Amino acid sequence: MDYDLERQYFVEKIMDFVEALEEKVTDLEAIDENRVVFKINKRPFEVLAYISEDSDMICITTRTADLPVSRFDEAVKFLQANLETCWEYCVAVWPVDARYDLSMALFADGFTFGAFESTIYNLLACAEAIERRHPRK
Repeated sequence: MDYDLERQYFVEKIMDFVEALEEKVTDLEAIDENRVVFKINKRPFEVLAYISEDSDMICITTRTADLPVSRFDEAVKFLQANLETCWEYCVAVWPVDARYDLSMALFADGFTFGAFESTIYNLLACAEAIERRHPRK
């Protein structure tokens, strides 16, 4: 299998999916062979196509605004208790500098526009919920 060609296919598919979103998208760019970045309502997103012999998934990440990261455990408990759909599919939530990064992954075999769009909106909802719960510094 030609993994470079497969990655290129998924990056092009990601670009098409982002352009098809109903939300206003800005700063759409393919950064390198497996990474696409863009913003929705000024919120940054990064999509990585992990296509290799060892993995076949698409990881989508967004982040919150700057928040009190010292309350990370409280934010995680809040997500678990109030955003069950997001929590069940959330691959990772972790503090980075003064914000939280939230990621979800999709297997390449199930990478459809519907799945991509759902992931984007789930991540938006999670980030917004954390920001409402923890006002900015």
